[in-house]
Amino acid sequence: MNIEPYIKGMGAGVADRLRVVVVDDDPQQLKALRRILRRRREFVDAALFNNGLSAIEDAELSKPQLIVMDVFMPDLDGVEACRLLKANPVTESARVILTSGRVTPDLRAAGLAAGASDVIEKPFDLAKLLALVTAPNEFPRGSQVVEVLDGAATPTEASLRSEVSGDPRVRRRITVPPRRAADVLVEILGAHGVEVVFGLPGGAISPVHDALLDAKILTVTNHHEAGAVFAAAGYAHATGRLGVGVVTSGPGALNALTGVASAWCDGLPLLLLVGEVPRRAHGRGVLQDGSAHGLKIVEIAGHITKLAAEVPDASALPHLLRRAIAIALSGRRGPVVLTLPMDVTSAMLARPRMEGHVTLSDELSRDAVVEVAQILREAKRPLVLAGSGARGGHRPLQLRRLVEQLKCPVATTPKGKGVFPESHPLSLGVLGLGGHLSSRAYLESGIDAVLVVGSSLGDLATDGFHPALQAPALIHVDIDGRQIGKSFAPTHAVVAEAGAFLDALRLELEGALPGLSEELQGGVVRHRLPPTAPGASLIAPHDALAEIQAVLPADTIYTVDSGEHFTFATHYLHLVHPDSYVVMTGLGSMGQSIGAAIGVQLGRPGRRVAAIVGDGCFAMNAFEVATAAALQLPIRVFVFNDERLGMVENGHEHVYGRRPAYATGAIDVCVIAQGLGAATLRVRKPGELVEAASLLADYPGPVVIDVQIDPEVRLPKKDRMAAFAPPPPPPPDDSRVN
Repeated sequence: MNIEPYIKGMGAGVADRLRVVVVDDDPQQLKALRRILRRRREFVDAALFNNGLSAIEDAELSKPQLIVMDVFMPDLDGVEACRLLKANPVTESARVILTSGRVTPDLRAAGLAAGASDVIEKPFDLAKLLALVTAPNEFPRGSQVVEVLDGAATPTEASLRSEVSGDPRVRRRITVPPRRAADVLVEILGAHGVEVVFGLPGGAISPVHDALLDAKILTVTNHHEAGAVFAAAGYAHATGRLGVGVVTSGPGALNALTGVASAWCDGLPLLLLVGEVPRRAHGRGVLQDGSAHGLKIVEIAGHITKLAAEVPDASALPHLLRRAIAIALSGRRGPVVLTLPMDVTSAMLARPRMEGHVTLSDELSRDAVVEVAQILREAKRPLVLAGSGARGGHRPLQLRRLVEQLKCPVATTPKGKGVFPESHPLSLGVLGLGGHLSSRAYLESGIDAVLVVGSSLGDLATDGFHPALQAPALIHVDIDGRQIGKSFAPTHAVVAEAGAFLDALRLELEGALPGLSEELQGGVVRHRLPPTAPGASLIAPHDALAEIQAVLPADTIYTVDSGEHFTFATHYLHLVHPDSYVVMTGLGSMGQSIGAAIGVQLGRPGRRVAAIVGDGCFAMNAFEVATAAALQLPIRVFVFNDERLGMVENGHEHVYGRRPAYATGAIDVCVIAQGLGAATLRVRKPGELVEAASLLADYPGPVVIDVQIDPEVRLPKKDRMAAFAPPPPPPPDDSRVN
């Protein structure tokens, strides 16, 4: 009957303990309540159930003093269950508290008529309910009960974030007045480790920005909502923690959605908080109404987020916020959006006791690991392809230990560049757009087993879906099962977190490898383009990149935008640090690298951060340089300026045989950057970056470098578009033509 007893009459002194029954069909709610009750096991005898019928049967035997029951359950609703309990002489004396996510006047009246002592909204404070039964007192409506050990000092507002004891020696209690919901929201963000938020202010989001004034959280005021969300995404990429954006309604939310979509495609944990007009104004033609009666922001965002929801009431805000954060950080990470009507964030709310947490986890199949290990033992020419999912934590080290044990060559995807050091003898470099000759040559020479770890195998990562990757054994490991089988047919699909899989596989292979052939050594081979010609008026892109790496520290983190400069950076940057390459290729949005550099610099303040951006991308989001200047962030922005949309022109010429002119115009990058508060430098020839090494090393704020590159220098690369091209039409005399 799905009974889940928690503790039932075990040990001495049970008769003296408070007997409690809790009923809720939400497993996460039960999990949180279980943790609360576990800390009170010395004076609480409790049983948890997920259905009303089982709870009624148990109550007849245990005769509890307190029953806390959800109203809406599939088998027997709480109101009817309460009526049955009160009609039974054995259980009529129990205090019944009904709970619901939203308590309407009609629901409250029905519950009280059925005999309930009270009808309260979720999330509720179980400690308060226990205190009311053991020592009934009058508490101000909406107050929070905090237990304090005898002799302890009265807790401060800050200490309310800490867990309080369930010790039975409690002697006194204090009450905390209700607080503004926006303040509770900011407090919960701080409790989840949020140290910085990015965004722009506005009327509908003003309660949250006002609450941030009293918090220790750094608030970054960006110059465009897209830049703010790209900064939050960069912060998430660099730290592995939650990136947070805070924007206002209407155009504020719409401007942010490109960054949200980018985080969705790249699997970055992001929380976007969107201000909304008050609920009473929904659908009445109010300016910037983004509700279900207006722009339908939640509906729009639902297609590019793991969760999109409007917070319907102040009492629901803590629960929804915690749920959204857990969803963003669980499984394959991604963005979540909450819209906040202004009357909700301005309402008064008791900050609820938050215990327990929501997580999603996968169990790694031992049989799958054993089978993969056997395939790799028997492989003659294996390949490991590592994506961005192998980045972060100890995963790069786990990857390195495994491949050194296997003596197996490793290629990375463009987004995974750096997760395996390119200086390692087993490294083949990058496979895919901007990739290396070594990785393609090894792939095309014939392989019998491919182990893919942490990549969705999109076209940028596979050299336009190279058919050689469909090896006799294709093992695809990803934390998100939706990424497996989209473009290739794996012979073995493993849904698992990369680090857990790499460790399990290494242990399975330990001491059981004959060792693969020494011929399977790697070594990165790059295109050897001719250097900039003597006397040339413009510098070649690969020479510029070589000088950039010569003057910047070896552990510099590069944020790279979308364009022809991306292929050069992917190909010619020599990276050995696993976190040194930040690209957002899932969506490929232009203009994201400067905002990303701001977020990365705030997340990694001890590292140098450099953005590599084209002039077209710079024109889209240049004003984020002013954000960096206001914060005095020492980012370095290298604008590869060919005065055109080079990648678009080159692609058009390749497909259609003629070259259009998509000029960006005579943009004076230095004048614009100076006006935004940055130091500037213009580079046309080799050696000029080296001469400016002291400026790049010592200037305390942002430096923007106009690198005027030769547009005629092109990197040879495979035709990606051929993979998408339709087959040629059959000749007129073909029998297939009707």
